[in-house]
Amino acid sequence: MNSAVFIKTPKGVQEIETKANGLSTIERWVLIYIDGKRTLEDLKTLPRVNDLHGIITMLEGAGYITPLNGASASSTPVPASPVVTPVATPAVSQPASTTSASIFRELPATFDSAKFGMAKNFMINTLNTFQGFYGVTALVRKLDHCQTHEELRGLYDEWYSAIIGTRQGLKQERTLREKLLAVL
Repeated sequence: MNSAVFIKTPKGVQEIETKANGLSTIERWVLIYIDGKRTLEDLKTLPRVNDLHGIITMLEGAGYITPLNGASASSTPVPASPVVTPVATPAVSQPASTTSASIFRELPATFDSAKFGMAKNFMINTLNTFQGFYGVTALVRKLDHCQTHEELRGLYDEWYSAIIGTRQGLKQERTLREKLLAVL
């Protein structure tokens, strides 16, 4: 059951070398330890990794790792950690994968700088609150450089994934999503 073994994809190897995609320290640490030999049971012994199942699922979904023996994180049961239960993650993460233009409000004919600023600040502030100032710095930088609602909307899935990657974010995801979509 917990004998699933993962290997890094070329994207995972590149991330280890460049740190280009802004993985959190813990996510990067788990990625480094995935070597094609260690099982999920072995990885559970890493200190400070409270949600191994969530991290493995995220790394696999983002294309950093792939199962060596044909199993995947979503099909490999991992005992619930004291922080997040594996059952809750797939049910909540479905809205992010179905993101389309239809979930966003219609933009006004003229650029509304107030709503744009509110959306941008909300996304950055919630990331800093739930992930910490150094948790997703690459995403915060991308958000900071956005100049239009369309650019912010393009980062919505990444923002959503980062938010539900935390215990508190997972609890408050619906409220946070509704508040953001009201101005985004």
